[in-house]
Amino acid sequence: MPAFLTGPVARTSLLLGVSITAASFAALLIILGLYFAEAIPHPGLYWAALWGFPVGFALMCLYLVANLKARRRLAGSA
Repeated sequence: MPAFLTGPVARTSLLLGVSITAASFAALLIILGLYFAEAIPHPGLYWAALWGFPVGFALMCLYLVANLKARRRLAGSA
């Protein structure tokens, strides 16, 4: 089912979830790179890596639930 059929809230949660998860992954890679370079990462990078993954995945799960509801609504009306 295309994302435009589930509504703007679901689409926004998907885009935010993907972008937050990608930013969290980038923060994790930066932390690892700085660790191997024997430098101290900024605490904000730890915060992004720690909270970004769960928040991003929760938003993507919210999209999946909204998508399932839209599919059931379409299947029920057919």
